[in-house]
Amino acid sequence: MSTLATRPGSVAGPTSHGSVAGGGREVPTNRATGAPGAVGPAAPYALPDAITGALVVLALGAPWAPGLVLPVSLLVAVLWGLRVVDTRRLALPPLVVVAAGIPLAQAVAVPTAVDPVRSAVLTVASALGWACAAALATLTPRRRAVVLGSLVVSLLVVCAQASTDLGGLTSRAGGSVVDGRAQGPFAQPNELGAYVVLLLPVCVALAARPRSRAARALLGLAVVPVLAALALSLSRGAWMGAAAATAVLVLVLPRLVPAVAIALGGVSTAVLGLALLGTTGPAAVVLSRIGSLGDPSRSPDDHRPQIWELALDAAAHRPVTGVGAGGLETWATRTDSALALETPLHAHNLVLTVLSETGAVGALALVALALVLLHGLWRAATSTTSWLVAAPLAGLAGAAVHGLIDMPWRNPGLTATAWLLAGAAAHVHRPLRPRAERPTVTPRTTRAHDQAAPISETTEHTPDRAPERAVDRTPVRRRRAWPLPTVLAVLASAALVAGLYYLPTQHEATAVVGLRSEAASEGQATTGPDELKLIAQQYSVALSDEAAVDELVDELGIPATSTAEATVDPETTTVRIAARSDDPQEASDLADRIARSAEARADEDPQVVATTLSTASPDHTRVTPPKPLLLACGLSAILVLAVGLWLLRRQR
Repeated sequence: MSTLATRPGSVAGPTSHGSVAGGGREVPTNRATGAPGAVGPAAPYALPDAITGALVVLALGAPWAPGLVLPVSLLVAVLWGLRVVDTRRLALPPLVVVAAGIPLAQAVAVPTAVDPVRSAVLTVASALGWACAAALATLTPRRRAVVLGSLVVSLLVVCAQASTDLGGLTSRAGGSVVDGRAQGPFAQPNELGAYVVLLLPVCVALAARPRSRAARALLGLAVVPVLAALALSLSRGAWMGAAAATAVLVLVLPRLVPAVAIALGGVSTAVLGLALLGTTGPAAVVLSRIGSLGDPSRSPDDHRPQIWELALDAAAHRPVTGVGAGGLETWATRTDSALALETPLHAHNLVLTVLSETGAVGALALVALALVLLHGLWRAATSTTSWLVAAPLAGLAGAAVHGLIDMPWRNPGLTATAWLLAGAAAHVHRPLRPRAERPTVTPRTTRAHDQAAPISETTEHTPDRAPERAVDRTPVRRRRAWPLPTVLAVLASAALVAGLYYLPTQHEATAVVGLRSEAASEGQATTGPDELKLIAQQYSVALSDEAAVDELVDELGIPATSTAEATVDPETTTVRIAARSDDPQEASDLADRIARSAEARADEDPQVVATTLSTASPDHTRVTPPKPLLLACGLSAILVLAVGLWLLRRQR
């Protein structure tokens, strides 16, 4: 029997029957005995390569062509099935096995679903996504690296495109509602944020891999548009998920601590700069969005409490199998809920969505999957883990945190990406090497058969043979790395506190004026809604005129540094007047005075009537810039930069 040489990832020969993975490559095996070395008729080279190519197409095209996700996933499933039939091997990691509970729970809920057709389609999509994860888990590390690299390329293109199509940012309700957010090729900004959360750890880990400093710096710059897209998505849940993913990544890959510390310092510095310089425009919108993290329920358009109540009601009525995948929208139309006119696609919470759609069966599958992921995190944190496993695991952890606030994974591109990361992270349950703090060096002496081998510096003198060279046992004094970062951190903190103490602040008060058609009150032909919106825009421009504002400032006798700006809520005729002054009472008086001037202007306008909907209050002003936020951002930037400097000096 002749033996043929094979390349990694494939088997060739006249009598080969299978293969087993070993050492990052596939070793020829006998299908009958499973013993390596026996070569016979094997799976063709094309199967692993074709699976890898199909997964690359899926990774690159999922965000841009959601309609191709199911056909490409079906192709991957067929190719993987052919490989399983040919090799007669179906050894799957525990994570992939447990993840099969998701499509199985959805399949159990199909017969009793409120929308069986949609539930069946989503179940098939989940099954094909699981097949893609299983196919990726059976590939060699080199092929998995190619797929993860394709995901990073797709992420960079998506983030670059999202940063270029940013609309005019406007905010209301204290930053809880923002219009003009970046969304890229996705249907909404939260989906862009979820995509970044999934792949940000992979991007960071890949950027830190090259040994060349120039290459690392070049790849590190590629992370900048990713962070920019995450920030401009203004998705608060995505921000929290990205923070969790970064923490997990540092936990399982400690060598990334310096790079992550420097990146966090840069982000904190950017936020500090926005707070100092950006009191108006997009910077003010970003800051108001950050400030809304403390009270995310202020948005009048946020119906999460009602949606959560609807999901719990669905779970209570069908506790075992739920209303079926995607059935919450149909369930809303069958109740007396106020959501019947604006039905939700999901419960805006991963746990509630699973509980309402697949009942107790899906909840058990979700708990089992969470336990397997937690076990994988523990193994990765206590062992030396490859970035091919650690980065996808961190992305899934961040997505889980994001899922506590929102669940935008109805998008096929996001679902496919999550399944691919699950397939890559599944190798965390393979044998790992325990992590040692310091490698131990054992004494060696030269022998006749390895004269060319280097001798350790700890080689001791033995009576029968002297060492080849003398060992200098003089202790080496290392330069202390902490004094300089500590001194710089203390000085920078003192300068920050002093600067914030003397930093002048202003109080911002808001008055709201509503415009309606004058003709409507007289029973005549009304002004069209589009024309009324245009008139509201004209009023906002007139009320924001600097000369007119200065005249009112002089009339009130308040400092000349007082300013005011009027804006229109999107798609409405509501004008918001924001006045700023050194004193809260002065800011309130200026806002109310401008509101009265709007009413006076409308009295002379035969088309509209102006009504003050809300007067300004000195007890509810907003201080700009916010000193607590500046102090927190500044201290965070100083801390992470000091830690990064200390780690860099320590490595020298």
